[in-house]
Amino acid sequence: IDILAKLQVPTVPGTYYYQLKLTYSNDNPTTVYSDVFAITVVPKPINATSVAVASNPSAVLWGQPIGLTAQLTPANSTATIAWQVNPTSAGAFTSTSGQITSFKTQVPATMTDAVLQTDSGTPINFIATATNPDQTTVKGTASATLGGLGPLTVQRGENFTIKPPALTGVQYPSTPQFDWVIYKDRSGTRYTPTADEQLTTNTDTLNWQNVQAPQEKLYYQLIVSFTNNGKTSHWYTNIAPLTITATNPELHAVPNLQFALSSGTNPTIADFYKPNGVMMQYAPSKMVNTANWDGNNAGVLAITSGGSQWRLNVQFSPFKNMTTQRNLGGSSGGTAAFSLHFADGTTMAAKDDSQPVTLYNGATQNVTTTTSTDTSLKIPQTASIQPGTYQSTATWTLVKAP
Repeated sequence: IDILAKLQVPTVPGTYYYQLKLTYSNDNPTTVYSDVFAITVVPKPINATSVAVASNPSAVLWGQPIGLTAQLTPANSTATIAWQVNPTSAGAFTSTSGQITSFKTQVPATMTDAVLQTDSGTPINFIATATNPDQTTVKGTASATLGGLGPLTVQRGENFTIKPPALTGVQYPSTPQFDWVIYKDRSGTRYTPTADEQLTTNTDTLNWQNVQAPQEKLYYQLIVSFTNNGKTSHWYTNIAPLTITATNPELHAVPNLQFALSSGTNPTIADFYKPNGVMMQYAPSKMVNTANWDGNNAGVLAITSGGSQWRLNVQFSPFKNMTTQRNLGGSSGGTAAFSLHFADGTTMAAKDDSQPVTLYNGATQNVTTTTSTDTSLKIPQTASIQPGTYQSTATWTLVKAP
């Protein structure tokens, strides 16, 4: 007997199970059953035209997981997703298929492993390939960075703080322990802070107060540790450069200069008529503060380098009679000759001609010295001179330069 059964196929995808029952209606009704059979309803094939891939977060520490999603267009596409990563050594997927997966980044063997020796971290790319029912494919990519730190430049004497953006809002697998490390080089030699520095290293934020490291390139890194059931695991940042720059040099004190004869008295007009002119010595005992002096009467010259290389120039304007405003030796000066001597052995010759002369050149050290009494002022024979007080303005110029 041939029997034809018509079944209505469901419209919702899934697997459905059926069994055929036959009942004979003769004098002896008999019922028979077929085997159970299945019908699987699959979605209507719909090709994907694009794949949008997103990674969250997009910057992580080595060992930290990354969540990944692949959004198909159209959303009801029946394409299947396969995942790849480049470079393949960066870690492993929890699943290499499906629209949602996660990626566990590889934990380096040591805290100074070669893969951590990067200035700005290691870029990685995630590729999601959608294979359509007709075997055509479309791809989407997303990028992320392993490491979490970038180069920093910090001025000596300043304060700074830094927290890896990858740790903002992160869910830790257990209670974290933080350890910031400052290296002198990438081989792992650690920098030891001075007593004047305050370096906080046991939080997710590096806090360095009053940086006193010399002008050089250091490196910094964060290690995050977790302990579960007696086993310790780690997340590592890359080892990023931390460049310490020098502050600007500062000129703190310059000396007022006043001169008298070796006897301690002021010269007379007759002294200027002598064939050899007048030689006067630095006379600090005669210093008197006046409104237009900004030097000090103790003869102190003080400069802090800030770690920079610097140069100090000084120039003297033509001597002028403060009553008559008449210059000594003409409007351009150049008659009087200075010989400056300081207690640290520095010497310099200059004239009252407004031309700068270099006292220190290419210096890097701090200087605190005093004017020596060997400092002198020589004025040659002068045929015409008016009585009064003569003054020259010394202009000291500190330059951050070799």
